[in-house]
Formats: sequence, structure tokens, C-alpha cells
Amino acid sequence: MQSFTFGVFMKPMSAGMGWTRGMLTAGLTLRTLAASFLGPVFGPLVDRYGPRYLMLSAAITGGVACLLLSRVEELWQFYIIFALVGMAGGAGLGGVVAQATVVKWFVRRRGRAVAFSTMGNTAAGALLAPLVGLIILQYDWRTGWLLMASVFFTLLLPISLLMVRQPEDVGLLPDDASRRPGQASSLGQAADQATEESWRLGEALKTRALWLLSISLVLGGLSVASVVVHEFSYVTDRGFSTGVAAAVLSTHAITASAGRLVWGFLVERFHVRLCMFVLYLGCALGIGLLLTATTVPMVFLFAAVYGICVGGHIVLSNVAWADYFGREFVGTIRGVLAPLTQGSVALGPLLVGLGYDFLGDYFRVFIVLLGLYLVAAAVVLFATPPVKQAGQTAAPSAAG
Repeated sequence: MQSFTFGVFMKPMSAGMGWTRGMLTAGLTLRTLAASFLGPVFGPLVDRYGPRYLMLSAAITGGVACLLLSRVEELWQFYIIFALVGMAGGAGLGGVVAQATVVKWFVRRRGRAVAFSTMGNTAAGALLAPLVGLIILQYDWRTGWLLMASVFFTLLLPISLLMVRQPEDVGLLPDDASRRPGQASSLGQAADQATEESWRLGEALKTRALWLLSISLVLGGLSVASVVVHEFSYVTDRGFSTGVAAAVLSTHAITASAGRLVWGFLVERFHVRLCMFVLYLGCALGIGLLLTATTVPMVFLFAAVYGICVGGHIVLSNVAWADYFGREFVGTIRGVLAPLTQGSVALGPLLVGLGYDFLGDYFRVFIVLLGLYLVAAAVVLFATPPVKQAGQTAAPSAAG
């Protein structure tokens, strides 16, 4: 139910139900906001018990919600369903639930691990979104939601049962170091940017790095979700066919998936904040290409450039928290900040949808998103890693 596939439902549901794009996007916002404000609850639970039961709850709730969406008749029903999905953790909390677990398993290979594990989001855009679009074209949008329900029940539900909190729980160490002695704390060429000192929440909140990193993620988050939700509609509004728009969305998804691998390996060699700086500039360039696109090759160039760059956002943001503040309490720290970082992801698409409804087009709204990327790039440069003061000690590990 994330951005790629939600974008495919927007036009047919708007036409079929008579709801504006702003009204529909508000459902996505309610879902993510509900999840983000429960982040302070979910984060400590992940650190203490692991993600298994939270993911299981999200799988069941998401499947039931899609079944209900296939029967929805009123806007208030649509909103309640999406809000309940968020309250079950089934939205916007990949970083708090799933990715806070992944970063506990890796140090030296953290970048590539996060890259591989976040490719599911873009796979939904590359594979599921076109399939849902085809189902909607052949049948209707209600049948599309039934297909979505099957994904929750047949894929996410069994996978959730396989999750383990951290390697120490099953007699291992990060990066499989128990079988390769001496590599547990080896960070390769990224040794200067990652820490195995675990900062407690209270310690982290006092650092300048945490707030600068949060500000950059808030600014970037406003744009990241907004473009992917509205680009399908923007491209068709500019006179391109539905087939071209769907192909652009798929290209965006495919290049974003490849981009995650690129950024995952780069962040193991270069400082995470420098990678984020370049990423935000690349995203701004991508939006610039979209705004000036007048031919089919130009919109595909946008999809390639923007996809490669924005695909790394989820990778770098997840790596940054663990590199800066260690593994032990990363779920708690991310959960407490979720209302800010995930809240911006929730509000962005809504604000863009309302801007479209008010202005009648996306052009001026997308210029604002371009500017936000540039400001985020400037802010993240100043987010230097924190250093523990004299008298502060590393937090004990769960294994110890």
C-alpha cells in the first residue's frame, strides 16, 4: 500500500468515486501519520523483542484492509481503513521495524545489507504497480485491491515469522563475524564514519548531529514521497499517454532499485553525510528534468536520473542512524523521531495534492519540492558525527 501502487489507484478511484486527488492523498497521510506517532512505542519494542509480531500484525491488518477497500463506498470509510493500517504499523515504519533490525545484523557490510533489504519497495513499483494497473484496466480498481490483499497474506505474513531481533540472539555476531574472527568491528574503508558505541536516547537527543540529520530527512522526506505519488498523474496531465506514464513509473522503480545497490556500496566507502549531500542534489536535478520535459525521451531521462538518486534515500537514512548512534538503541531513537521524519513523508503527498487542487497544476508545487532538496543538501553537510564527551560510556550490548 505504499507510494508506487497507491499512485496507480489515484485516478481510477478519483473518477469512480468523485473524490479529488487531495482527498485520496489524505488517506495515505492518515495512514503514515498514525504509524509515525506510534513510532515511540514500536521502536523500543523492536529493540527489546524484535520485529516478528509487529510485522505479523501489519501483514494481517494490511490484508484485511485491502479486502475492505475493495468494498468501500464512502470517503470516511476510506480514511478509517487507512488510519487503522497505520496504527497496526503497516505504513511508514520500515525504518523503525524492519530496517532497525537489519542494521543490528551488519556493521562492515551495513550499506549493502540495507540496500538489498529495501529493494522490496521499488520491486512493488517495477512489478506490482504495472500488474495492478493492468488489473484495473481489464476489470476495475476494486479488483486491484483484492490483488493487493493476496500479496499481504501470501508474502508478508509468512516472511514475518522468520524475523530475528539481532545476531546475538542466535549465537552470531554482526557480519557473520563468529565464523571469521577479527572482522566483527572491521568497517573497511568506512571505519571513520560508523560507530559501535551505542548511544542511549537521552544522549543522542543532546547531540547537534541528531537534529541536523533529522531536519535534512524531514525536508527530503517531504519531496521523496510526493514525487512518486503524483508523477503518474503529472506525466499524463502534461499530455503523455497512460502507457507512457506507466512505463515512466516502472523505469523510476527499476532505476531506484538499482540505485539502492549503488548507494549501498558507496556508503561503505564514503561518509554517509557526503553521500546524502550528493543524493539530494541529484534528486533536485531529476525534478528539474521533469519540469522541463517536453518529449518522451526527456521524461524517461527524468525517471532514470531521479530513480537512481532517490532510490538511495531509504538506504542512506537507515545507515546514517546506525553509523552515528550504534546498533543497540537504533529502534528507540528512530521511533521517537518518527513523528518528525515519517510525518513529513506523510504530509508531503497531501500538501502536493492540495496544491494541485488549489492551483490547478503541479508545476509550481514541484518547483517547491526542488528547492526543498537543495536546502536538505545544505543542512546535511553540517551533520558531522557526534563524539561522546568525557564521562560518557558506551551502552552495554544485549549479548553482554
